[in-house]
Amino acid sequence: MEETGVQMGERITLPPVADLTEAGSLKESLLQALTSGTSVGVDASTVQRISSPYLQVLVAGAQSFAKAGGASMKIVDPSDTFRETVSVLGLLDVLELGK
Repeated sequence: MEETGVQMGERITLPPVADLTEAGSLKESLLQALTSGTSVGVDASTVQRISSPYLQVLVAGAQSFAKAGGASMKIVDPSDTFRETVSVLGLLDVLELGK
């Protein structure tokens, strides 16, 4: 998969309801990719509702990938709900969606 010139090795699709009960699964997937050095495209196209704890996992993941170098994490196809929530919380730049 290729997004904006960055080769993604894995795609993680976020659930329509991305809340605390789903955050652990996301954390495990991101940690596995980070540990193996695999770049990840995080598909946020189906998100209808997202909680702060879930966003905390995404932000921590983005920061971990940035610090590690090499592999990258990129949000792709964010739904309007996802983008609006991230914007309200001031996280567009953190998740590199402000462009």
